Amino acid sequence: MMYQELRQGDIPCLSFMKYTNYVMYVGPELTQKELAKLHSLDIGVPVIYLPEVVQGISKEAFEYNFPGISWPGEISAELIYNQIKSELGEHLITPESRLLLKFDGEVLVVFDAKGSFDLAISYIINKCKRKPQVKIDLADIRCCKRGGLDLMSLFESEELYKRLEDCEEELNDEEDDDIRFRIAPSQSIEDFELNEDSVCECRRDIVEEEFEYMMDVAAEEVRDAIKQLLLKGFSASVIRSWLDEDVKLSRLRITKQYKILLVDYDKEIKMGPLPKTVFLFFLRHPEGVRFSYLQDHIKELKMIYEHVCKNDDLAKMQESIERLINPFDNSICEKCAAIKKAFLLNISDEVAKNYYINGAQGEKKGISLDRNLVEWECEL
Repeated sequence: MMYQELRQGDIPCLSFMKYTNYVMYVGPELTQKELAKLHSLDIGVPVIYLPEVVQGISKEAFEYNFPGISWPGEISAELIYNQIKSELGEHLITPESRLLLKFDGEVLVVFDAKGSFDLAISYIINKCKRKPQVKIDLADIRCCKRGGLDLMSLFESEELYKRLEDCEEELNDEEDDDIRFRIAPSQSIEDFELNEDSVCECRRDIVEEEFEYMMDVAAEEVRDAIKQLLLKGFSASVIRSWLDEDVKLSRLRITKQYKILLVDYDKEIKMGPLPKTVFLFFLRHPEGVRFSYLQDHIKELKMIYEHVCKNDDLAKMQESIERLINPFDNSICEKCAAIKKAFLLNISDEVAKNYYINGAQGEKKGISLDRNLVEWECEL
């Protein structure tokens, strides 16, 4: 069946759909039966139905996901539809139009099913269904290489050609690894001794893995508390494209009382003394610090903790700091997770990730926030 598509340049309010496989329906409200049919499609592609996306977005949810932007008072599918229709061109749309919108790279593709819902469904099934992925298996490559077959000649697509090259590199690396780490028959396992350095290195790797795990757990633990504030699926992208302004990062102010304020969001981020000590320490180090080097900063950590903590038990404070820098203790991971939770309780992760501690495994950890946005009222 031939479908008459219209291709045109980008429209700003749909820019979030570029280079995705999203399909958006724009038209008369669907009945429950039509909506059920839309949901039942097994096409491997998300179909955006705006009334579902914007349903129930409260002022609190809006301010959590888009801090610093004024609540518009109302977010409705009709308002967004009107903006889409305005940017598409009113002459292309009638009250009966059932438009399906998708992108082919940077080109917007528009199909009008007129008044026919069945035609809209037919178009989605036949023109929007995800194409099956060609799977290139390393075992198949081995067989073909042993048979002397030039696999490159089988692929006309440049993308598939590149994927095949990647697979061959992986295969070669795997073969190299087999050679590099094979133990000669004359060697016994007793020939390989663990020394103190290797044990410490192993423990550092464990702490790094623990960091990533606990940061993920922190997000999960917060999720239940803020589930009414989270925008599911592509909701945030849809709403963001409709807003007249972008979310701007807030100034971060550390007050004389060591309170942590997101000034432009009018929010205070509350956390315990030890997580706050870790946060302020990393805030003072824009270059980042490896966890394994924290012991080199014990004096600075103690100084910050003494300013922040009102505890008079010096022995207990000393113990807390020593646990923090101990490579055999996951205290530092716990405190970083607590910091992340404190921010996620107030702002979405899209914004919060600029304020909490992060870093790749084995690399320096740090806070990515531009230090020009940091205001120190206290002296540390």
